[in-house]
Amino acid sequence: MPADEPTRFDYLLGAMGASLFCAALLGALSAVPIYLAASVGSLIAAGVGIGGTLGEYE
Repeated sequence: MPADEPTRFDYLLGAMGASLFCAALLGALSAVPIYLAASVGSLIAAGVGIGGTLGEYE
């Protein structure tokens, strides 16, 4: 059953999505090439996912 309140993983997925969206927006609105901005956003999202998952086991 789904919980009434968001879980830790819901927040992780939200942070991952926000980093990807902000990176794409940065690439579209600035002089930064979109492939470079998207790459950095993907690395940040991966770091959030890995760090959040490993933090669960501490």
